Amino acid sequence: MPLIKVTIIFITIVAVSRYFKIRLWACILAGATALGVTFAMTPAAILNTFYKSTTSWKTVQILIVLYGIAVFEYTLRISGTLNRLIVNLKKLLGDDRLVLGALPAFLGFLPSPGGALFSAPLVEEASIGVEITPEQKSFINFWFRHVWETAFPLFPGLILAASVSGLPLYGLAWVMLPAVALNIVTGCIVVFHKKFKVDPEYRRPESKFRFSVLVELLKNLFPIIFIIFGTLFLKMDIILLIAMAVAWTFLQVSADSKTIKKIFIDTLYSQNLMLIVAIMAFAETLGDSGAATAIPKTFTELNFPIFLIFMGMPFVLGIFTGINTAFVGLCFPILAGMAGGRLTVNQVSLAYLSGTAGIMLSPVHLCFILTQNYFKSNLFSVYKMLFFPVLAMLACAAIIGGVK
Repeated sequence: MPLIKVTIIFITIVAVSRYFKIRLWACILAGATALGVTFAMTPAAILNTFYKSTTSWKTVQILIVLYGIAVFEYTLRISGTLNRLIVNLKKLLGDDRLVLGALPAFLGFLPSPGGALFSAPLVEEASIGVEITPEQKSFINFWFRHVWETAFPLFPGLILAASVSGLPLYGLAWVMLPAVALNIVTGCIVVFHKKFKVDPEYRRPESKFRFSVLVELLKNLFPIIFIIFGTLFLKMDIILLIAMAVAWTFLQVSADSKTIKKIFIDTLYSQNLMLIVAIMAFAETLGDSGAATAIPKTFTELNFPIFLIFMGMPFVLGIFTGINTAFVGLCFPILAGMAGGRLTVNQVSLAYLSGTAGIMLSPVHLCFILTQNYFKSNLFSVYKMLFFPVLAMLACAAIIGGVK
């Protein structure tokens, strides 16, 4: 059964990487190869899939974006802008928990592949002087970045779901809005149920609202706001926006050619670009091998109740693909056929929320992998923290979709 085969490969990837301390990108590439062999792809076909995924514009674009983000972050850090931003934010908000949660949530409005790499350095900077584990930082960065995923109408997955189902986008987003509140509440319960201890030697910024502090904060946030605004509302290419933000930052710090060269070289060596290549190769193999289309067929052949199929199929595909548009594109046409040709708002909400829950558990979710890699956290410890909020999201899906 295709579902069992792919599940075994996923478990093996995670287990081998965890227990044998083998680099995750190597395990993912090996898993992609095993996937191809299991679904009867020839060695030549597997190599062709790897070549196609590596040289595709989508892969190249993600690599450029992530490298640009790394250069941008490094420049903000060495110029002191990152530190000033966090200090001003702590002065305005006071509570470390608000600062830590607000940063990835704010940057979560940027629908960029692997955008968690944008917020990770901010979470790291905000955690200075606070007793917090790498696992907690990973959860905060990953979970709170995605709290808007089910209701923000400019996210590609939600747009595709509305398009495929023929439902109005904003009406669909409105129905799933309670899931956003639930995501925030469950995330806070996991990591913010009590205040973090502060290092006695850490000199906390004085918490007091001042207009001058707000102005300084907005000034330091300007290049980040510029990227988000340009992407969402002006529909500008994110690569161009990041390049402009980097150039602006270079001018702000009066960086000379020697400093600029050092920044580009240091960030190039610090990025695990092979991780991106491996993930894209796995995703391409999932499609070329026929595994991605075989899994939905498995669900329909098992004669499960319709409600369980609407919940289980997108959930499993979300775990296996790690991409919202992928699980929507793969299973929504099939679900529409099972529903008599037209999906209702409740059915789409059930399927979309379930698929998003799967995305949040996917070991090939780019944001999840980049977050894990950045904070060097324990994979299984982070999964334990994700269990409760993901379960709550599935319960929310069942309630909105109509438990039968």
